[in-house]
Amino acid sequence: MSYDLYCYLPTSDIPNLNEAEALVEGFDEAEESEIAIETTSIRREAIVAALLSHNPRLERFQFDYQKIASSLGISETEARARYQHAELTPPEGDLAIQLTVHDDHVFIAIPYWYKGSRADQLFVELSGYLKVIRESAGFFVFDPQTGTVWDPKKADLQDRSQYDRIVKDLPAMLSSGQKQSKPWWRFW
Repeated sequence: MSYDLYCYLPTSDIPNLNEAEALVEGFDEAEESEIAIETTSIRREAIVAALLSHNPRLERFQFDYQKIASSLGISETEARARYQHAELTPPEGDLAIQLTVHDDHVFIAIPYWYKGSRADQLFVELSGYLKVIRESAGFFVFDPQTGTVWDPKKADLQDRSQYDRIVKDLPAMLSSGQKQSKPWWRFW
């Protein structure tokens, strides 16, 4: 369970919720179909370079294509075609923000762990990443939790009320989802 944001390439200079929702739906369908053409993306690599320059502590995950191919029963070439995106994560102990950079969008996931000043720091850092992505690729941001779309060049990530609400309610949500089971030795 994570708080998710999508950065996407808009078709106009004005953020549009319908466009964002349609694009995100398309991203999800494309990922589910697992169809990809092997390419080197100048845009993807420009975004990655800009993010790494902004925060050199981010680490790029290195895919083991032989292992992926073996576990999925596919060729290494097909594994390379399927897993072209870049995954950037901070080292342990830093604020946990995972950035998954594709050719046509960036998916950002943050856990519901942070409260108070740590949550403030998280959203400041997240806003910095969004600005870097906007500057390097021209992407707008869509927040599906709040149904908002914006241009990070013109506005910061302001509304974190949904994040704070989930953080507050998460313990109750988790405990209500767990049923009391009878001891393993009881059969009746």
